[in-house]
Amino acid sequence: MLSFLVLFLSSQLSKLLLMNKIKSILTGLAVVLLMAACGDDTGTTDTEAPRDELIIGTWQSVVHRQDGNVVTGEGYREFEFRDNGTVLIEEFEEDGSPIDNIEDNWALTESDERIQFDTEGQYDVISMSTDSMTLEYDKPDPFSGQLIRHADDFLKQ
Repeated sequence: MLSFLVLFLSSQLSKLLLMNKIKSILTGLAVVLLMAACGDDTGTTDTEAPRDELIIGTWQSVVHRQDGNVVTGEGYREFEFRDNGTVLIEEFEEDGSPIDNIEDNWALTESDERIQFDTEGQYDVISMSTDSMTLEYDKPDPFSGQLIRHADDFLKQ
């Protein structure tokens, strides 16, 4: 009877030691996976570089909204922001035929939340990353003169 009890306790102790080993292995694996998940993130963020650097280059409008409604069937615009404070603004038909272009000066406000143009007025910077930005601005309706809120989504070219 004593040998049976020793044998039984011995098998229970082996099971307990095996469970502790498995638990240790699983804990170690969880720590390794957690460390790998918390590694360096190389994704694009809005704070990757200052906005006065991110904005430099050519941006093409891809979505245009008026008073929150998406407008279709119109052309698009391109802004070529230069690091010397000038910008070329070009308007195109849907098929890419040029409509108009102007040279202007631009500057970001101190908080980088607005772009001030000499002739185009002021645009609010809603978002900006290395490859996309959204700008909002008010323009008068050509017929009524009433201000209309515009928003354009741009992709960097």
